Amino acid sequence: MLFMNVAVALVAGFILFEPFTRAPVSRFTTPRMRRSLANRSFSQAGAAFFAALLVATSPPAPQQISPLIVFAAALLLVFASIYWIVRGKRLLRAPRVFSNMY
Repeated sequence: MLFMNVAVALVAGFILFEPFTRAPVSRFTTPRMRRSLANRSFSQAGAAFFAALLVATSPPAPQQISPLIVFAAALLLVFASIYWIVRGKRLLRAPRVFSNMY
């Protein structure tokens, strides 16, 4: 059980810190690249949500880890999946040609 929790925590860490290794969205100008980024964002959201369900439904051994920490990690993964869904929807929208930036 401990190894499964550690494996899920490692996967969650890789999923959570992956957006910080990519270039900002504004550098991508082709619609094909934006669609591929949106699809990757949706797949990350699905993986994070599945990991959150897996973490929340598997009870940890009581002497090893607190259930509060497990539910906090699951909640963090749910918030990350919501972030990636919003980011994917933003990437699928057409970019604005003219903006009021001064």
